[in-house]
Amino acid sequence: MFASALGCGLLIGLERERSKQRENQHSFAGLRSFAVCALLGAMCFLFGPVIGVTGAAIVGGMAIFSIKNQPDDPGITTELAFVMTYFIGAMCLWNSSLAAGLALCLTIILMAKHSMHSLAGKWITEAEFRDGLFLLALILIALPLTPNAPLWGPALNPYTILKLLTLILAVQSLAHIAKRLLSSKNAMILSALASGFVSSTATIASLGMEVRAGRADAKSNAGAALMSCVATLLQLLIIVAGLSMLWLKVVILPTLIAAAILALCAYLLLRHTAPAVQTHQSDSRMFSLKEAGIIAATLTLIQAGVYGLTLWLGDAGLIAGTLLASLFEIHAAMAAVVIQGTPADQAVFFAFILGLAAHAAAKSANALLTGGWKFFLAFAPIQILHMAVLIILLYWNMQI
Repeated sequence: MFASALGCGLLIGLERERSKQRENQHSFAGLRSFAVCALLGAMCFLFGPVIGVTGAAIVGGMAIFSIKNQPDDPGITTELAFVMTYFIGAMCLWNSSLAAGLALCLTIILMAKHSMHSLAGKWITEAEFRDGLFLLALILIALPLTPNAPLWGPALNPYTILKLLTLILAVQSLAHIAKRLLSSKNAMILSALASGFVSSTATIASLGMEVRAGRADAKSNAGAALMSCVATLLQLLIIVAGLSMLWLKVVILPTLIAAAILALCAYLLLRHTAPAVQTHQSDSRMFSLKEAGIIAATLTLIQAGVYGLTLWLGDAGLIAGTLLASLFEIHAAMAAVVIQGTPADQAVFFAFILGLAAHAAAKSANALLTGGWKFFLAFAPIQILHMAVLIILLYWNMQI
């Protein structure tokens, strides 16, 4: 008990002592003070809550006195850490593991001073900060308060719609952060991957038009287009996970294998590409709310449309609706199928596979129309190969 308190105090005090020497500061507490403070917390609360509270008041008073007598130092981090160390020492009486974890977390926060200041003041832009707050508000406030009940059969569930929007925004944000963190030589890959989370079809069309206009190499742009298809598969997994864990268990391994095939082939096509130079814009956004909203609305409308066709025509309506939807937006089509039933339902499973095949064909046709034969021949064989592998694995997975 007292050994745990002493260890926690020494750990925090060691960091404060090193910080004091490194920055040439005169702090009221160092290694020994923090160790004594943790022991004091354990000893005071051992005698009872009255003595414990009295000790806490004394430690708090010392911290306040220190703040008032150091007007040149506007920070109060050391004083707050000193008070927290007292309570960490007291916590060792009841849960030494939790106390040690808190001591470690506090030490890491204290050590990360310069990194955190740089992150908040220089690395994160104002637009990114606003986007991050908006995303947190969706996750922590809006999502828990949204009613979770479908309005028409299994479709038009407000909670599911908002969850899909939140997932799309989160994925876009993660792709944006990854692009900021990684090296500039991977800019083309990361840009295609990030764009694929918004619209792989639009990304393929854009890359194809660059090839047709003579502004880019067919193989390099085909590799980038394949990377956008990796994003399609990953986003499909995320959407399926948000709708049905039963479906996720069936599709996760085949989808990851197909994504690995795409990523490997894309890397082989892109490995000789000259690295692009990344430019950082001060108003860069983490996500596009408009595009994410359009995707979520499309998902919802197509889900409702496929459900309506199913009510009207039965299994034939489900298959026809999925086929038509997949030509334009695979995620909406697959989401519509997933909410219709389980993988054990043959009509539903057949519609799922048919939708994947139709989407692969539509993307290949997109590449031919926008980029010409060179772009098509570099892109389409791999696109069809990975989808064939995915469909075969899904079928085999259902047979075992």
